[in-house]
Amino acid sequence: MLLMTVSSAVAAQQPGRVYPAIPAMDGEGAEVLRLFPGKFVKHADPFILLDDFTVSPPVGFPTHKHIGFEAITYMIEGSFVHKDNIGNNDTVYAGQAQRFTAGSGLLHSEMPGASAVNRGLQLWVNIPAAAKAAEPTYQLVETLPVESADSTRIVRTIAGKGSVLQVHCGCDLSYLDIQLKKNTIVLTPESGYTSFVYVLDGMVQIHEHVVYAGNFYFLESGVPNTIIGDGVPRFVYLSAKPLNQKIKQRGPYVY
Repeated sequence: MLLMTVSSAVAAQQPGRVYPAIPAMDGEGAEVLRLFPGKFVKHADPFILLDDFTVSPPVGFPTHKHIGFEAITYMIEGSFVHKDNIGNNDTVYAGQAQRFTAGSGLLHSEMPGASAVNRGLQLWVNIPAAAKAAEPTYQLVETLPVESADSTRIVRTIAGKGSVLQVHCGCDLSYLDIQLKKNTIVLTPESGYTSFVYVLDGMVQIHEHVVYAGNFYFLESGVPNTIIGDGVPRFVYLSAKPLNQKIKQRGPYVY
């Protein structure tokens, strides 16, 4: 992602509040739903950006440069082709994840595969200041751990305990893709962590709030949060320890 524009009318995230992802344009004609940075939430330490993208050829993200953060791309449908200046040329398929740590600088392109619909999430996470001068690194994970609990839910671990995806943010990142089947799940983020749910499909209820697809909800940390599914909803859960480090962002560069 290039991150073309950021609204100046932003606020800090508030636990217990529902926010909408905002339509935005990026790359060459690519339409995304952007959770942040944007109108309602600028950043959510250590999270810098989260885009829900759906692209079809020839629309995509041609060659561009990133500096100073870590990115995780997780494909939901179709595929995405990544090429970079450190020798990687991979196709990321649905259910797979890819991570690059830009460090001192990574030049790459991201273009849709051959499918008519190619949907995924791209997450940017801040990294410690000392790591921003390091050489870039890259990893593709073709098989992610999947847990099925008595056919009542399916949980795929993108990052965190049990995943082989190596993250370098130093933020104890947990990143789960959860599908409920007429059931509930209780999520208890670590105290002081930044944690939220983004609904991909369907709707869920969290406390007294109903969260529809395309919306996200910041969870209270250190306490149980019961998520009730209506039908067969699918959502991602992200939780990480803040770095308490100022995020200085200029488009695709984070200093």
